[in-house]
Amino acid sequence: MSMTILLLTTGALVFISAAVQHLNTISARGLSFVFTDRAVPLSREGFAGRAARTLQNNLESAGMVLPVALVLLVNGVDNALTLLAALAYAAVRIGFTLSYWTGINRLRSFFWGLGMTMIAVLTIQAALLIVPLP
Repeated sequence: MSMTILLLTTGALVFISAAVQHLNTISARGLSFVFTDRAVPLSREGFAGRAARTLQNNLESAGMVLPVALVLLVNGVDNALTLLAALAYAAVRIGFTLSYWTGINRLRSFFWGLGMTMIAVLTIQAALLIVPLP
């Protein structure tokens, strides 16, 4: 169950981040801009830049956590540690996304660090499937 929550949250955050970035682009450039070749790059300043970087970071984080979560899910690993790590990861990535959008940098960095720690915990749990402790 914990890996299912993690997988769904990760996918939802990427989708929501993309949707927010897209809606911001429409509000800034108009709907007609969406149908162009976008030869003129979008601004990387202000909210537009934060929205783009939030999406990029959520994609990078997903790339790290999804393989591990799938290994744990397929192998039926669902213990107290993976539950805690998965729920913490989901919560801190939501916090990361909101703090990035609002420009609260210290909180964003704190959430990023906690998320990376949870990825490490889950990765170690998956690695123990391959090389169990003696």
